[in-house]
Amino acid sequence: MLVVGAAIVTGLGLVFGLFTYQRCPHCGHLVRRVSQGWRRCGSCGRQYRRGLRVR
Repeated sequence: MLVVGAAIVTGLGLVFGLFTYQRCPHCGHLVRRVSQGWRRCGSCGRQYRRGLRVR
């Protein structure tokens, strides 16, 4: 029972992470996902937007 509960919590965490974070298309660093407009990567300093695939 405890293993099943841990598996469910882990699965929900992974789904939440996929909708919240993405990889920076320039350097590959883990950054917050863009919902609207542009964001700046904290690692390389370059701007990225949702769906941009540079690498």
